[in-house]
Amino acid sequence: MMVVFKVPPFPTFITGGTHTFLKGKKHFKRTYTVFDLLYVKKGTLYMTENEVEYEVNEGEYILLSPDLEHYGHQGCGERTDVIWFHFLVEGSFSFEAHASLRWRDLFKRGGTFTEPAQFMFQLPTYGRFDNRAIIEQKLDQLVHLNEYGSVENKLQQQIVFQEILIILQKEALAIPTAAERVCDKFISYIRTHFKEDISVQEVALKLHYHPDYIARSMKKTMGIGPVDYLQQYRISQSKILLATTNMKIKEVAEKVGIHDDTYFSRLFKKKEGISPNMYRRLVHRSER
Repeated sequence: MMVVFKVPPFPTFITGGTHTFLKGKKHFKRTYTVFDLLYVKKGTLYMTENEVEYEVNEGEYILLSPDLEHYGHQGCGERTDVIWFHFLVEGSFSFEAHASLRWRDLFKRGGTFTEPAQFMFQLPTYGRFDNRAIIEQKLDQLVHLNEYGSVENKLQQQIVFQEILIILQKEALAIPTAAERVCDKFISYIRTHFKEDISVQEVALKLHYHPDYIARSMKKTMGIGPVDYLQQYRISQSKILLATTNMKIKEVAEKVGIHDDTYFSRLFKKKEGISPNMYRRLVHRSER
């Protein structure tokens, strides 16, 4: 089933976050007046909507519809990590059966000097991401922008959300570009080996690509270079350790592949605007 709506205007991001269902736990029963997308990063989530049962596995998502009751019909068989977000579609939308789509099918009307071009988005209500690394990076970015709540971050969230919708649409059309395939391989390697003492040049050699080609592909697809991505991912993993363990800063740094704790602290402050110790204090303070 596809949800169909006109663009522009783009749908509006409302809120989002992460949730972990421990073994045996299931999703609450509820009904929203907006769309609710659940992406399973790890494990399996068992969901029912409108009396239809879904098994949402790792790397898959379900797009829950407004005004339809949804709930977990079965407890998770293992720890299940989910990224979720809510959004609002302005104007009308409809549901249609799956169809074979091409990019040109989405284009409905050309623009003029006073009116924008018109497109018709068609997003599956249940599906799987082939390029998991790319969508997870964007989803992590969307959630990360929640942390400090500045006006700039809130505005940036709308942009990242629109990029996620475009990725959703491209996945539905099954047309990853060469640059996207390169990015997916690079990101997957980094997420597996970030704890090691690696460089972009070494990763490029492992993947049989020239470092410059990886850099151009990353910039084109994700708006970020490979060095920045490696640093960003290491910092994101360090934040988990800072929030959930009592490790010393030096130990945290080493766990994420950085063997100079002074450099780690400088990099953390550059990326997050605060020191690792301050971040730890802020997280613990918010949990009280």
